[in-house]
Amino acid sequence: MSKLSHCIKIIMLLQTHQMITSKEIAKILNITPRNVKAYIEYLKLAGVPIEGMTGRKGGYFLADSFYFKPPNIDDVEYSALLLAEKLLMQNVGFPLKNELKTAMAKIKSVIGDVVTDELPIPADEFVFSFGKVDKRDGLSRTLTIVCMAIKQRKRLEILYYTASKDERKLRQVDPYAVVHREGSWYLIGFCHLRNQIRTFKLVRIEHIEILNTSFVYPAEFSISDYMSNIFSIIQGEKYNVEIRFFHPASIWVREKTWLPTQQIEDLGDGSILFKATVKGLIDIKRWVMSFGKLAVVQKPKELVKNIQNELKELNDLYF
Repeated sequence: MSKLSHCIKIIMLLQTHQMITSKEIAKILNITPRNVKAYIEYLKLAGVPIEGMTGRKGGYFLADSFYFKPPNIDDVEYSALLLAEKLLMQNVGFPLKNELKTAMAKIKSVIGDVVTDELPIPADEFVFSFGKVDKRDGLSRTLTIVCMAIKQRKRLEILYYTASKDERKLRQVDPYAVVHREGSWYLIGFCHLRNQIRTFKLVRIEHIEILNTSFVYPAEFSISDYMSNIFSIIQGEKYNVEIRFFHPASIWVREKTWLPTQQIEDLGDGSILFKATVKGLIDIKRWVMSFGKLAVVQKPKELVKNIQNELKELNDLYF
């Protein structure tokens, strides 16, 4: 990609983000942060009002008075949009389908006949499967309100149903982020009832309201750090786990990245040793038990004990 093309794309990224770091730009454009800084200096010399802010939440941004009309998108970029639209429209758990339809209609009306309205492969041969998804009336409205509160840095009041305790409680939450995982949407935020960061499943929020109370996003909080090394959305104490998987489960486990910390050791007999650091044991226990006799936990002893207790209770129920 030419220097001019990189510069134009950097302007587009700056124009569509309130703040973006050189690392984020570099990752999107597949260049180095050093290249990004060089291009930004070049753009500044050309009169583009790019400003910067240091610190953990800092980055680059454009002056409000600046606007650059983007060139028409090409066939490859438009194909990417169409594929993304098809993916999200087929996902029955995506709650903003109507908004996506109107947004894509606006894009298509602006583009006109510049690009073809076709996928790179026939639509009937491009199918997505998402498995189980949450289903509840009003989920789209809940997600929209949560996103608005995050953007405006406003506190939320929610009536939340806790399934494990079968109870409903009114809570005030400072919303930090929204996470979509395994077919469900979650709100991550500071719960003033529990005085700590908690996770709330959107489908269990029975009432939601944005309060006229602002909050400050904590400088020390990072959603990527918070979500690291968790097997599912439920968190807990850190553990180092070691699980032996026998064939053919060893093949299935090899085929995916389950955790960023995972290591897989070939034991030479068709089995593997899966090692990782996790936060909490609830979901890793469910995962291990889903493989039946093909998975045996070796560490930690707490997980071994949890599975033994589960098996004992199952034995009491069935025998």
